[in-house]
This record gives sequence, structure tokens and C-alpha cells, in this order.
Amino acid sequence: MDYLENSKPIKVGAIFKGSEILPKWFIWESRKYSIEEVNYVWLEKKGHEKVHYFSVTDKVNNYEISFNSEQTTWSLNKIYSN
Repeated sequence: MDYLENSKPIKVGAIFKGSEILPKWFIWESRKYSIEEVNYVWLEKKGHEKVHYFSVTDKVNNYEISFNSEQTTWSLNKIYSN
């Protein structure tokens, strides 16, 4: 596992269907990563903020990304290299 020193801001293309969020791709450091599969989803509350977490893969590596619904921001939290 490659830990990032801090969460990194990313741009994400996602489908919002009711309360469901389905990320499709993200851009980090000018590179676009296509999300081939969402492995796991969970929600954490941080005070009054809700943070949606996603374990995703591009079939090369696995990533943990998150969406803060209060701030409407996305972050890359972890990279799991294969």
C-alpha cells in the first residue's frame, strides 16, 4: 500500500442517482483514471458533515476516494499498488 501523506484533491466524474453516488473516473495530477469497478462503499459522519468513501479500481491499482457532501469536494486518500 502506498500511503499519501495527506488526502489530495481530485476531480471526479460521477453519476448521482437518488442517494446513490457512482464515481466513473477521476483526475489526479493531470492524469485521468477510469474506474472499472467500485469494490466497497461506506459513509462516515465528521461532526455535521457526511463523507462518502469509495474503494475503487482501474484494474491496475486500487484507490480510496471520498466525497464530502457538505463541502462538495472529492479527495484521493490512499493508493493500493498491485
